[in-house]
Amino acid sequence: MAFYFVQFLTGLASAASLFLVASGLSIIFGVTRIVNFAHGAFYMLGAYVAFTLTERFSGAIGFWGGIVAAALIVAVIGVLVEMVLLRRIYHAPELFQLLATFGLTLMVEDMVVLIWGPSDLLGRRAPGFKGAVDFFGQNIPSYDLFLIVLGPLVLGALWAVVPANALGRSGSCRDARPRHGGGPRRQSKMAVYQRVRGRGISR
Repeated sequence: MAFYFVQFLTGLASAASLFLVASGLSIIFGVTRIVNFAHGAFYMLGAYVAFTLTERFSGAIGFWGGIVAAALIVAVIGVLVEMVLLRRIYHAPELFQLLATFGLTLMVEDMVVLIWGPSDLLGRRAPGFKGAVDFFGQNIPSYDLFLIVLGPLVLGALWAVVPANALGRSGSCRDARPRHGGGPRRQSKMAVYQRVRGRGISR
């Protein structure tokens, strides 16, 4: 039972890590109403930038400062991409948005390989999370426990701060997003109006 319990906590930590990435994608789609396929590429870019900064600066302050600086750098790059590319395709069909952001993903991947190389890079553990906690004779990394706690906290913060329609809690993103040609809501209203009008004329 101890082995299965540890495996359950490990899977829960992996799920929390995936949730933190997916929550950013949900916010992007909910706020901008655009299919941003390059979200994962920017996450990867932030990881490589954070690796470079945390390896250059030593100590706990240098590590966490490098993490914050990497997030700010990627945020600035994201703002530039939004101004140059995404702002021009807000009202384009979803397939066009997908192709444009997929091309951006390929560009980011090539840039990462050009700068950091194709080999895997292993960064140092976060200060304060290098140890493990003993559960019934099984060791669980303290960083996994941190992710398990952080996931629900981020979920609660998003639920309290971000508007409901941005996270898809009310209605659907497909109905809320302005579409090319009038949008689903407008088309549905026009269809109802035409049916009602047709019945009136037939009478």
